[in-house]
Amino acid sequence: IINLVHKAVVSTQSTGTDGHTTHQDIIVSPEKFSETEDLLENLQFQFLMVVENVQRLIEEEQLLTGLPLSPGSFSYDSYHTLTQINSHLDSLAVKYSDKAETFNLSSGTTYEGRGIQVIRITNDISANDSTSKPVIWIDGGIHAREWVSPATVMFIIDSLLGEEDQEIPAQLRDELLNKYQFVLGPVINPDGYEYTKYDRLWRKTRKPSGCQYNYQNWFGGCYFKLCYGSDPNRNWECHFAESGVSGDPCSLVYPGYQPFDQPCTNIVKDYLYQQKEKLVLYMSYHSYFQLFLTPVGYSIKAIPPHTQHHITVGEAFVTAVQGRHNMTYTAKRVAELYEASGGSTDWVYEALGVVDSYGVELRDTGEQGFELKPDQIRPTGEENVAGLLAIIDNLYDNKNPTNK
Repeated sequence: IINLVHKAVVSTQSTGTDGHTTHQDIIVSPEKFSETEDLLENLQFQFLMVVENVQRLIEEEQLLTGLPLSPGSFSYDSYHTLTQINSHLDSLAVKYSDKAETFNLSSGTTYEGRGIQVIRITNDISANDSTSKPVIWIDGGIHAREWVSPATVMFIIDSLLGEEDQEIPAQLRDELLNKYQFVLGPVINPDGYEYTKYDRLWRKTRKPSGCQYNYQNWFGGCYFKLCYGSDPNRNWECHFAESGVSGDPCSLVYPGYQPFDQPCTNIVKDYLYQQKEKLVLYMSYHSYFQLFLTPVGYSIKAIPPHTQHHITVGEAFVTAVQGRHNMTYTAKRVAELYEASGGSTDWVYEALGVVDSYGVELRDTGEQGFELKPDQIRPTGEENVAGLLAIIDNLYDNKNPTNK
C-alpha cells in the first residue's frame, strides 16, 4: 500500500490523538482510483469518498481568483493574488496613516527574490513610544495551498482598522491599539503562494532541495528528479527533524537540510527574535480541520509547564468561535494531532519563551479541504476575529504582568 499510495497520492492531511494518526485524507489520481479502492477494501480499511472531483473545485475557485480590483477595494467573496494582497496593505497604510504602516521584513528576500510584506497596526504609530508596546504577531500562508489562511489574516487586519467595523466595536479597537502593536504577515511563504497559480496544491517553499530519495546519478545529477521546496513549518530550530518529517527532499514534510535554511523562515525568525522581549502572542493560521493547536508538537510525551493555561485559552477560543457561527473547533496540543518537530509555534514557545504561541487550523473538516469555497471566507474570518479577541483577553502576560 505504501508504494501504491506514493504513486497515487497528490496530497495528504491527517489527524489523530495520542500521537497516532486515525484519519488520513488522500487524493488519488483517476487512473489509480479503482486499484486503490480494491486494495483498501481487501485490507479492510474503512474509507469514504469526500470529494469526487478535486480538479473541478480548483477550476471553480480559479474563476473567482485574481479578478481585477478597483483601487482601494478588497473583497471577501474571492481569493486574491499576492500582488492584490500587498496592494491592499499599502492602501490601508495610506488611508489609516495614523495607525498603520507597511514594510518588508528587513533581513533579506525569499529564494525567488520576494520580500515578506507585513503591516504594523497601533494607535499613534509615528510616536516614538509606539514601538515599545507589547507585540502581537499574526501570520498566514506558511503553507502555500492553504488559501483561506492569508484571507483570514487579511480579514483580521481589516477588522482591526475598522474596515470590517461590525467585528470589533470601536471602543474595543481603540483600547487594543492603545495597548498593543499588531504585526501581521498574511503570506510568509510568498514563493509558494505564487506557485499555487500553477500547482494549486503546492505546500512547500520553492528553493531546490535535492534529488528524490537522495539518489544522484554518476554525473552528479538526479537519478529520478530534482525536488523543490521544504516544509516551512518543519524548518524551525526546535527539535529539528526529530519527528513527523521525511528525509526525501520531494516529500511534503521534508524539513530542509538544516534549521532556517529556507529564506522565508529565516527572515521571519530574525524579526521575531528582535521582538522577543515585547512579544506576548504568536498566532499562525493554517487550514484545514477546525482546530486550535497549542504547544508542543515534537513529542506526545512532552507536557509543557503552561499546559493548564493553554487549556484555558483553548476553551475560551472554542467558545468564542462557536458563538459567532455555531462552528465547532477543537482545542488540543499539536502532538495530539500528530507529532511534528521544527514547527514555528514550538520555536516561539521554547526558544523565545512566549507562553501564548498558537496555531489555528481553519475551516473546514475535509468536505472541501484546501479548496474551501469563497463563500466560506467571510464567516471563517468573522469567527476567527472572535476567537482572537478571546485569546487576547486571556493572555498569560495580562494575568502575570511580571512575566516579561
